[in-house]
Amino acid sequence: MAPQLSTHITNLVEVASKHPDRPALKVPRLSDKATSTGYETLSFAQFLGDVENSARYWTRELSKKGLRQGDVVGLWLKGLLYLDGLSVWGISRAGFTPQIFSVKLTSGEVISTLLDGADAKAFLVEPSWVNKAKVNVPMIPIVDTRFMDLGHLPLAPVWIPSSDKDVVTIYHSSGSTSGMPKSIPVTVGWLEFCTIKMQELLPQKEETVIAANGTFAHPAIFMVTTGVHASAGSIILPKEMPCSSSEIKLMVKEYGLRSLFMYSSYLADRLRDAHSDPELLKAFQSLDDIMFGGLPLEQEEASWARAQGMKMKEVFASTELGVLMSSVGGNGPDSTLLQPMNGTSYKFLPVNSGNLNKTELSSSEQLLELVVSAESRDCPVPSLRNKETGNFHTGDLFVEVKRGLYESRGRNDDWIKMSSALRCDTLAIEQNIMEKCAFDLIDRVVVVGSGRPSPAVLVEPKAEEVDPVSLSKEILRRITPFHERRYMHERIDHARYVIILPHGSLSKTAKGSVQRKIVEKAFQTQLDQVYASA
Repeated sequence: MAPQLSTHITNLVEVASKHPDRPALKVPRLSDKATSTGYETLSFAQFLGDVENSARYWTRELSKKGLRQGDVVGLWLKGLLYLDGLSVWGISRAGFTPQIFSVKLTSGEVISTLLDGADAKAFLVEPSWVNKAKVNVPMIPIVDTRFMDLGHLPLAPVWIPSSDKDVVTIYHSSGSTSGMPKSIPVTVGWLEFCTIKMQELLPQKEETVIAANGTFAHPAIFMVTTGVHASAGSIILPKEMPCSSSEIKLMVKEYGLRSLFMYSSYLADRLRDAHSDPELLKAFQSLDDIMFGGLPLEQEEASWARAQGMKMKEVFASTELGVLMSSVGGNGPDSTLLQPMNGTSYKFLPVNSGNLNKTELSSSEQLLELVVSAESRDCPVPSLRNKETGNFHTGDLFVEVKRGLYESRGRNDDWIKMSSALRCDTLAIEQNIMEKCAFDLIDRVVVVGSGRPSPAVLVEPKAEEVDPVSLSKEILRRITPFHERRYMHERIDHARYVIILPHGSLSKTAKGSVQRKIVEKAFQTQLDQVYASA
């Protein structure tokens, strides 16, 4: 007889029966005045009880609207609160399929299109956003079910999947490459393998304690929570996202934090704080793992952290695939190199790398695109795969430094084509600027110039009031040694190409990165003027 397929709900039920008293979640406790008073620890038995109460409530309410088990139910969440996660797990426990949206996705038209595409039957909404939603299905405000007396209401048996292709939940991409978010269905088989990969990634301790790495409106926390809970570990929900330095210290000192998982841009800020905060430095040094990903960590901060004895681990992941690769770790010469997770089936295929960057210090590199084979258990649903090959083409580029060990070289869309049809590595330029200027001059940078003779830099300064001419010249002075070694079509050689924007001009994704194509379009008129004056 084939083994029973598992989900985040079947795992929760199993762990709650084996370890009912172990802590599942540590949730911020707020006073009547909404000020923090520490954390409340919820056991697996308590968490399961709250999930079942939520399921009873939503079974009743959605049944009134004519919904049946298996129907898709949209949820529009802020995602920061325990109630948000409870709503997702409760909808799943009731036998429905949650389709999850973040309140950062503000277009009612886009949401309505995605709901229609998934054949959703209802839409649960963060209460403060009810008047902003315009959809074609019944809309219901999300409520706190934790303290309701609902034991008399029916609770359906736990749903057991019949196929590893059954859909558990639906998330969405950012839409940064296509201009429209894509639905990312999470299947049972994909989730089972994701759980295995998360358990490989996270330290195998008696009880793992990790801080949530995102909001319940995004897939990262769903993956981490499912993987950690499957091993009876616990999740700390920070009071704010990203974690502040003071909260990291508190979680380590008072609540047993052992692992931290942050997007690189946010971690870099916390590491900079640790330069002048001995208590924060000690907290970082005590952790079993400091994991980061989403975009490259500034090299200066990464090197400093490792020199201080921090156990750093880069994680390469995506919405469509979960965790694909992680760094070797440790203190050896290969510690920063990436390797695929066990059990995956990936191909690294050469891309046309003619006329790529060469410097006096390095020879040309063979760029390889990571392609996920159709037979790999983390390959997403067929609708997201390449129609010609049947595989999933990530667009992520690497070089193989040693056999089976890789360094990231950004994405295909990080390599823009100039007017000469030659390619320019924008990511390398951005990393150099951040390395030279982030500590005192700038907060954010994006390199643009697709179809132009040379690249340009859009910069957000640290200070709200600056002299843009002086700042442009100082940035150029610091980066000139790097650009003198680059091809002409990749070189920034005049201050006119360093464009200073008002503070807060570059909108960020949840990962803290900037969407290059959107920014380039938004500032097209200003860029036209710059290149016309050259």
